[in-house]
Amino acid sequence: MADTSRLKVCIVAINAYPAIDDQVPGTFGGIETRSWLMARALARLPDLEVSFVVRHWAPLRQNEYEGVKLHLIRDRLFQQRDSLLSRLERTSGFPGFKLRHPHLSDAFYLPLLAGMKFLRGKNDPLRPSQLLQQIDCDLFLSFGVQSHSATVISSAHSTDRPAVLFLGSDSDLDERYMPGNNYTSVYRDSGDICYHVIQEADEILCQTPRQRELLSSRFDRNGTVIPNPIDLEQWDRLAKAPIRVPLESTPYALWVGRADPVHKQPQHLIELAKLCPEVRFLMIMNPRDDVCEARIRETAASNVQIVDRVPFSEMPALYNKASMFINTSSLEGFPNTFLQAAASAIPVLSLNVEGEFLERTQAGFCANGDLNALADHVRTLWSEPQDFSQARRYVEQHHNIEQTTRLLADSLRSTYSSWTSRTL
Repeated sequence: MADTSRLKVCIVAINAYPAIDDQVPGTFGGIETRSWLMARALARLPDLEVSFVVRHWAPLRQNEYEGVKLHLIRDRLFQQRDSLLSRLERTSGFPGFKLRHPHLSDAFYLPLLAGMKFLRGKNDPLRPSQLLQQIDCDLFLSFGVQSHSATVISSAHSTDRPAVLFLGSDSDLDERYMPGNNYTSVYRDSGDICYHVIQEADEILCQTPRQRELLSSRFDRNGTVIPNPIDLEQWDRLAKAPIRVPLESTPYALWVGRADPVHKQPQHLIELAKLCPEVRFLMIMNPRDDVCEARIRETAASNVQIVDRVPFSEMPALYNKASMFINTSSLEGFPNTFLQAAASAIPVLSLNVEGEFLERTQAGFCANGDLNALADHVRTLWSEPQDFSQARRYVEQHHNIEQTTRLLADSLRSTYSSWTSRTL
């Protein structure tokens, strides 16, 4: 007989399957890493039952991981669709678009996907999902302000259940997200849908106090701050594991992100490497924008090694062999990579983001947008390494997984209690 006293939480982070299982092909980023870390931790609590929704083109290798039951959205063509959409560019002449960096396979997939879209009609993110409606849970937790979260919220409300939204970055609170606005985000989500997500979520969880302030000032919503967690016990254990990536040399300045010219800006790492020819750089660059990735590979100097995918289980060891971590993002929420660098006691050198955090915790330096200043810091720390163990101590005190899990679980219980009280 089922234990009805346990709160059943369903987490939705649809691109997380490669973060859950190292043997699954595909790429993942901060949201996927964070959502799976939280799912595993929540599943260890005796009064919670956790499930997780992912999307992939292949069947699940197993139905449960570390006490978390998986539900699959099977989409055999989403990888090809994502690639094509990232390379389509609108034009004024006929046929209204051009395809950048064409692939031979486009001749097959472009007409196939166009035909399928014509037959199925326009996708409505506000239409409830039958798969989500049928999941046995009390509450949904969706990550990121995007179309999939809109579907999660609609599916939850159509079956009389609450939906909690966890912000993925500061860009989730773009001031252009307004009702009726035809603005489209870099991830192809409309401003109107994103506004709907923010307004209709029953509870909103923020990574930082700044996100909570933006949420209030721009959208008149309250939020709860849940700091990003890191499982230090797991991190330290994996830091000693063998590395399968064929490294050209060690140590190196490490960069981790996706081929995204707008937010992650890997092009600035290529410029930085040219300013620091004596420094070795290792880029872990997950695919995203095919044109951006091709340009990065074409323009990279000889002191840059580029690797396109590394399983999470090998990342701690790669940080352990690095002399520093580089961030070139234009915008972040709170980067998991900063916690990972601090856990490895290596400095974070940031071009634009989290200057206040880096100064307060003595975890590194922020160049405030000045690439030449960033290069000066890189050269100095390359030739004269410094002790950054104090950053590790800060993470132990403020971002440990046990503390964060308690905060998250309390928030989910409170949301469910408020929902059931309201609907009695």
